[in-house]
Amino acid sequence: MTSIPDKIQNWIGKPVVTLAPVMTVEQGLWLNYCVAVEDGNPLYWKPASVVEDMQPIAPPAMLPSWMIDHEWSPDPEHEPLRTLELHFMLKDELGLPFGVVTGVELEFHEPVRAGDRLRAEQVLLAVSDEYQTRMGPGRRWSIAVHYYHQDEALAGVQTLHFVSYRKDDTQ
Repeated sequence: MTSIPDKIQNWIGKPVVTLAPVMTVEQGLWLNYCVAVEDGNPLYWKPASVVEDMQPIAPPAMLPSWMIDHEWSPDPEHEPLRTLELHFMLKDELGLPFGVVTGVELEFHEPVRAGDRLRAEQVLLAVSDEYQTRMGPGRRWSIAVHYYHQDEALAGVQTLHFVSYRKDDTQ
């Protein structure tokens, strides 16, 4: 069993990766999602029929999708981050090339609406000591992604749990 390296210990509980706004939230994009999953919730389509003077909201389950960086950009200086960059940083630092998501939780706060530009912070919550998985040496870790509106109001938190490992050549 190996302990947690100091560099990674220093990451725990702090934003390690911060993502600037990637795109502007648009109703047309979320309506494509609603059509694909046949979601007729009037809060996404016709909010005035539900609550007077309320702007439509984006389906909450789409929260993480507003922060996926595009692989291509006309800006030659643009270097996209891998989706959930902190997870890949951990895998690289710990020499664990394989990883599996074992659980995901989404907690919603202030609704997302057309015109919003969200930013996100990836925070390492915990990382285990190394242990023997069925595939070889590995570790578990949890990462929280905090999504914020342009006015810093919390839109939601996505918590992901992982197990990562390297294949044991002796098996």
